[in-house]
Amino acid sequence: MSPRALNQDSLQRRELEILEAALALLEIIDVSQLTMDKVVAQVPYSKGTVYSHFSCKEDLLSGISNHAMRTMINLFSKAADHVGSSRERYLGMSFAFLIYALLKPTLFRTALCGKSPSVQGKTSPERLQEHEALEQLVMSLFFKLIDEGIAEGSLVLPAQMSKQQVSFTGWAAGYGTIMLLSDDIDRCAGRHGLYLEREYFHSTNIFLDGLNWLPLSSQCDYRAVINKMLAERFSEEKAMIAARGRQLVF
Repeated sequence: MSPRALNQDSLQRRELEILEAALALLEIIDVSQLTMDKVVAQVPYSKGTVYSHFSCKEDLLSGISNHAMRTMINLFSKAADHVGSSRERYLGMSFAFLIYALLKPTLFRTALCGKSPSVQGKTSPERLQEHEALEQLVMSLFFKLIDEGIAEGSLVLPAQMSKQQVSFTGWAAGYGTIMLLSDDIDRCAGRHGLYLEREYFHSTNIFLDGLNWLPLSSQCDYRAVINKMLAERFSEEKAMIAARGRQLVF
């Protein structure tokens, strides 16, 4: 008797289970030490079943990258649905990125591996196509708020910058702040007295003030805005972070 064919939802759940097993491994080993055999050993599926989802380690890393973007899209969408100005929601989406990094630190650190040419060169065309579609969706969420800011007159896009450049600069500043102030890197004099959430809040507002995106931080209590958004949109995520012994204080 042949095995029962799984429906699409069951296949997706199984693929996610394999991805989560790989991420659990990456909490204790470096990505260079990750192998398909090690992943197979962590799941209740045969080697053939795992390979039916991921053709190789590189394809698996691309799957992790896509999983990261789906996770971010879910969090970004919560902030984008907030009732408020375009700047408030843009700030909220920026904080959703921080929440993602605090909730999923291994996923956050590993996701960019999917951008490596050596990884993409061995990734299945279908997964690469999915990656491009997810990336476009992520960018569209930020582009929409920039367009709304321009339409409502609270933002004038700098003549020398495109929406893509604005979004990239904001993301790069946020990513750098998280990486440099994360708890798992060695302490150095340059970060003495700096606290991740607080510095992330300040750097994001400095960036948005630099764009002259109204209301400026001197004109609005954005701490209150973020606290309200955390309570209304991210209460579950906030509780999960608190359960790990960390309070979101900025």
